[in-house]
Amino acid sequence: MPPPAGADPATAMVIAWALAIAWTDWRQRRIPNLLSLGAWVAAGFVLVLTGRSALGAEPSSALLAAAGALLVTLPGYLTRRLGAGDVKFLVATGLLSSWPLTLICFTVGTLLGAAVGLLSTRRLSLYLALPRSLQQPDSQLARWAARTPPTRHIPLGTCLAAGLIVALLVPAALA
Repeated sequence: MPPPAGADPATAMVIAWALAIAWTDWRQRRIPNLLSLGAWVAAGFVLVLTGRSALGAEPSSALLAAAGALLVTLPGYLTRRLGAGDVKFLVATGLLSSWPLTLICFTVGTLLGAAVGLLSTRRLSLYLALPRSLQQPDSQLARWAARTPPTRHIPLGTCLAAGLIVALLVPAALA
């Protein structure tokens, strides 16, 4: 009996890496270079040694994905809308996979990021609009509002990592 679709070790490693990125970015609001640039190095070794990306794509597709990821994220970084970790994560995703998977990751991730941003803004504004007597200082929402200044950015790396996991698992589940 063959293993289920998407159950190969490379996919499992990429999912574990994406989960580590998501957790770290969610908790610390930054993606360590060890996770993002380490993936660049690993992806480069795999490309050179096997002639394919870690997820089995042609090298041209992986390099096109990395270049495309840089092309769509660099303007956001230069205008301070994206963090450097988000850029490095998406480029690493491209090097590990292919351009269609990176495009799905970027699309799903930015849509999730937009949804999180809208929901968090709405939640914070609703909380702050409550009369002081209804604002419970020990509630989860109060703790979240206190540690989230209005200028704090959403953890887009978490959303991009979720987009990558969706891009990896949904086609495997549909197959």
